[in-house]
Amino acid sequence: MAEATVNGVSLVFEIAGAGDPVLLVCGTGQPAVTWQLSLAPALVGAGYQVITFDNRGMPPSETPTGPYSVAQMAADAAGLIEHLGVGPCRVAGYSLGAFITQELALARPDLVRAAAMIGTWGRQDRFRRALTESTVELLRTGVELPILYEATMQMQAVFSPATLCNDALVELFLAFATSEPWTGPGKLGQYEADLNYDERVTALSGITVPCQVVAFELDMATPVPLCREVASAIPGCRYVEIQGVAHGGVFERPEEVNGALIGFFGEA
Repeated sequence: MAEATVNGVSLVFEIAGAGDPVLLVCGTGQPAVTWQLSLAPALVGAGYQVITFDNRGMPPSETPTGPYSVAQMAADAAGLIEHLGVGPCRVAGYSLGAFITQELALARPDLVRAAAMIGTWGRQDRFRRALTESTVELLRTGVELPILYEATMQMQAVFSPATLCNDALVELFLAFATSEPWTGPGKLGQYEADLNYDERVTALSGITVPCQVVAFELDMATPVPLCREVASAIPGCRYVEIQGVAHGGVFERPEEVNGALIGFFGEA
């Protein structure tokens, strides 16, 4: 791993493989190492150089006191691309990382060759706003929930029923989630970025780089209708919907997500 200070924050990153660069942008609370369970190995195998990094707020990157914004985190990603001298490059982001990716493509098309958004929105409906508001409200109280409780609630929110009935996968997730709990000011900062990202559908129509949205049929966090809105707003955007999985589909069906990304990037 290496470290770069960009946009006033220290980001830890890692580079694997050789070929055209792909930057992967993590979701809320996602450690960059988890890309090794899903997209990174397949992209390296397809001949790409894969750059992963921990967003501000996620150790070992710097965790300044928030609030954070998606625009600020898109500037972080832009700064890293410029620091590494790899622009314009392909970019794929998941969840919060998808918001960051689409704002990066809008603000800095000179740095983005193609953008893939996995589980995204351009606005929040009433339930999604209530969900993010309630999480921010809880974090602002300073109350720390028991680790096992928080891990199981997270699983229920992001995984499909089939995955939750797979004891081996559940055990793997619980072992990871309970061994290194996410604490510190970055947790609230990232959730505040989620909360304040809203009413961007019209603005996203200004994106000019090739784009693809990947949605998951059972996703309750970034549901299919909100993903479709983003795809419909961006001129020429491709839309792929993966069946039978929830928000965690990037880890539940990595082979299908990889196929969609590699096919899209190969033509971009």
